[in-house]
Amino acid sequence: MKKYIFIVTFALCSMSTNMLMAQDKTPTLEERIYALSLIWKELHYNFAFPETFQKVNEDSLYMVYLPKIEQAKDNFEYYRVLRSFLAHFNDAHTRIFESHRPDDVPPLQTINFGEKIIVSNTAKNIADKIPVGSEIIKINHIPVVEYIKDSVYQYISSATPHWKFDKAAGEILYGRPQSTVTITVKTPKGKENEVELIRNYYSNRAKEVMVDTSILPINIRIINGKIGYIRLTSFDKKYKDTINLVFNSHLPQLRKCKGLIIDIHGNSGGSQLSWENILYHLILKSQFQEQGKYFSKKHVPTYKMWGKFDPQFRNYYQGTAMEEIKYFPFRNKLNDSLKLHQPLIVISGEGVGSASEYFLILMKDCGRATVIGDPSVGNVGEPMMFTVPGNLEVMICAKKYVNQDGTQPNETGILPDIEVKRDYNAYLKGKDNVLERAIEELQKQIKM
Repeated sequence: MKKYIFIVTFALCSMSTNMLMAQDKTPTLEERIYALSLIWKELHYNFAFPETFQKVNEDSLYMVYLPKIEQAKDNFEYYRVLRSFLAHFNDAHTRIFESHRPDDVPPLQTINFGEKIIVSNTAKNIADKIPVGSEIIKINHIPVVEYIKDSVYQYISSATPHWKFDKAAGEILYGRPQSTVTITVKTPKGKENEVELIRNYYSNRAKEVMVDTSILPINIRIINGKIGYIRLTSFDKKYKDTINLVFNSHLPQLRKCKGLIIDIHGNSGGSQLSWENILYHLILKSQFQEQGKYFSKKHVPTYKMWGKFDPQFRNYYQGTAMEEIKYFPFRNKLNDSLKLHQPLIVISGEGVGSASEYFLILMKDCGRATVIGDPSVGNVGEPMMFTVPGNLEVMICAKKYVNQDGTQPNETGILPDIEVKRDYNAYLKGKDNVLERAIEELQKQIKM
């Protein structure tokens, strides 16, 4: 097998104001200590999984991280210390929000098929050396899985092992802005190329043109003249109007279909406002809601005081008292004649989290769809958000969801009815083996 070595550099352009602020204005020592202390305090009072503190003592961990936050030399190290601290609590809603992250990445996007790390998008000017579909086999001459577990895992907040790896696979090339990283890839044609890249995608965003720029929040097409396929890549609130416009405009075609497939794999969530209209067209009941319950921590200082001596209030003293958060059911006012009654398949799997998992729960609990694919992220709940010095947005999960049987979906992700793993060889051929399996299952249901 031939191995080719390339050194790839990118011309630097002026950074955006936000990026300059994120990288150059490092919080003072007092501000850094305050940030860690504020996070520790909010976790103690508001984290929706207090049982985690039996495994991870937040007070001891805080003491361990105080010298680390004091020694952070710049905004990049400060950010990494806070990410690492939050990752100990094993919850995907408890992390630093990525809106103002002070790190950077080369112009590559990665996904994974099991432990294979694959380039899913790349800048056009390096596509000949790192084509889409290439497998990353080494980073800085270290085998890729070893690199992930040694250099990326400690920054990933996740309740499930599968999402920890999936998320790490997507974060594998992030690092200090303007630093270099050497990757070894095996192209789809079998060549090995070693390429040195600069982590400057965000600072150079205006210049680097990516191979794939066609990702839309919603795409609808008709398969084989009878199956309506609805691809939803994001439920971000900013896409609500676009999603509704496209979906509503395709309703006449969808009503003529024999069956429907909704594909939400990779959809990390956003807002239920972006899927409510679709949901009302799919759920046939006039009133519905999820079967599980939501809980949030309850803190009453007087009860905590009494709990030191009175077993009746011991959970307040221990910080484990919870209160159910109740919601009204969805009321579907859509006329039954306007709804989509056909058999329905939902494709789930890697990256499906938060609001997308809520959509998935409703589909399963209402018995409306067969779910095909992989387990979801395991990120059901709702985070509170606050800002710490350095303009970093911190998320802490303040509301958790418990299944009707008392189990916790964040421990496993939402499991599919039919598990199908994505196949790398099919991907290289431009095929989607999970979609093919969904079509096969839907055709069975249509014939019933």
